[in-house]
Amino acid sequence: MPLVLFEDHHWRNLAPLTLTRATFDVKAGARTFFEECVYANNPPNSAMVRKHLEKVTAERHGCKVNPGSFDSDAIFVNGLLHPATLDFSRLSQVSHTFAITSGGRLLAGRLPKKGAEHLQKCAFEGKPVNTKSLAVDKTTNVESSEGLLAEPWDLIRVLENALAMQTVAEQGSEIPGARIIGANPVVAEGANVEEGTVLDARQGSIYIGAGASVAPCRITGPAYIGMQTQVKQFAKIEKSYVGRDCRVAGEIEHSIISDYSNKAHDGFVGHSYVGEWANLGAMTTTSDLKMTYGNIKMGRDTGLNKVGSFFSDMSKTSIGTLVYSGRRIGVSSHLHGLVARDVPSFTIYGSGIGSKNAELELASAIETQRKVMPRRGQSMSKAYEQMMKDVFLATAQERKKAGVRKGKFSI
Repeated sequence: MPLVLFEDHHWRNLAPLTLTRATFDVKAGARTFFEECVYANNPPNSAMVRKHLEKVTAERHGCKVNPGSFDSDAIFVNGLLHPATLDFSRLSQVSHTFAITSGGRLLAGRLPKKGAEHLQKCAFEGKPVNTKSLAVDKTTNVESSEGLLAEPWDLIRVLENALAMQTVAEQGSEIPGARIIGANPVVAEGANVEEGTVLDARQGSIYIGAGASVAPCRITGPAYIGMQTQVKQFAKIEKSYVGRDCRVAGEIEHSIISDYSNKAHDGFVGHSYVGEWANLGAMTTTSDLKMTYGNIKMGRDTGLNKVGSFFSDMSKTSIGTLVYSGRRIGVSSHLHGLVARDVPSFTIYGSGIGSKNAELELASAIETQRKVMPRRGQSMSKAYEQMMKDVFLATAQERKKAGVRKGKFSI
């Protein structure tokens, strides 16, 4: 039975993380929802995404993207819905068209031709799906909606449980010289874990990928360290995901550090999300708790009293950057000093050191990324470069509204 993942309009809620990737390509723990489908031996046959993400999404997955027509037996699944909340085998046996909805959002369904065309048009334009117009049997599935993401802080809310499931193993590995505490399995086959490392598996399992290099440090589970990643001496990583080919040090607590990103020096990142190709300078620290111990607000109440910040792909911080809780950091933004506000994409943020915020030139952002990618054995494709150009144009009004000026940045 063909599976089609689609984006719904809640990509806006998760922006700016979703400016450079489809909703199903945002990490929810150690895996994206696309990767969860593959892990469950049910890889998506095709996907529906916003126009500017078509080619880069096809490159990432090798599947059809916005193909225009779909198999009449296809099951359409929201890219922000955890696949495990659906009984896909049972849905595949339903012979008639149907739609599972929640709060006006389409969760999953088998749609007639016109319904599929409407869904693709909405995904392509990034607009809400009119579930009332779908001429199918509809049902509200409360159980399924529990696995539906709606806001960026949902990624923090579900992180520990997600990691607990994603690091499950039947048995651990032999790790000479490391001290393992607790009964949960610790897997580190093909990784170099140096003597003196403490692996605390009392609250969850720990997975360390092949080719990873771990200097003496402390890692508390559930935790996932990606392949080829370097964990530096005296690092403290707790209940977090660190992706492949990263460089990390200092303290990382209850956070996601995506592939190819650096936090290679002391500093604290807590209850935060860091996108791909980000670089956090020495002593960069995020706040994740108010002095009043009240809930963090990001436009509205998150319902959580611990929320850090959300750094988009290619964002960077200078030495000694301090970021208030609940901040959204835009694509290819450069941060200096104290950051107490959201930062638009392609912005050099200098307010925290007494300078005026300036627009980062697109050519400079592309050239920097072109230099960075080969350092991890990658190269910039034409699709990736065009995606950066499209995001730059799409976020121009955001910069204008925030008073970001054009011109040279100076300290």
